[in-house]
Amino acid sequence: MATYIVTRVQKEFSADGTHRHIEGVFTDDDVHFSRREVVDSIWAGNVWKTQAGGYEVVIEPVPYCPQGICLATPYLQTNLDSPEKDNLENLDEPSVLSRAVRRP
Repeated sequence: MATYIVTRVQKEFSADGTHRHIEGVFTDDDVHFSRREVVDSIWAGNVWKTQAGGYEVVIEPVPYCPQGICLATPYLQTNLDSPEKDNLENLDEPSVLSRAVRRP
C-alpha cells in the first residue's frame, strides 16, 4: 500500500458551465492524476491525502460532483464544510508556469 500526498488540484468547467470542479490532482512530486486514477488507486488499497497549511486529511471517493445537478463521476472529496486549506476544493491550482508533469 502506498500513500500519496496531494498538494494542488486541476479544475475544469462543468459540462453545463455553471461551476468549476476538480478534473485531477497533483502530488507533492508534481505528478498529475485524474479523478478516475485516484479513485481506482484508493479502491486498490492506496491512501490519498491532502496536505496544506499545516493540515492533512484523507481523500475519499464519492459517486458524483457535490454540486447538485453535476454528473461528473467519479469524484473526490474531503470535508466539504471545512474552510481550511486541506479541503480538496480549497487547494491551489497549478500556475501556468508550473513544472507539473502530466503522465502519458
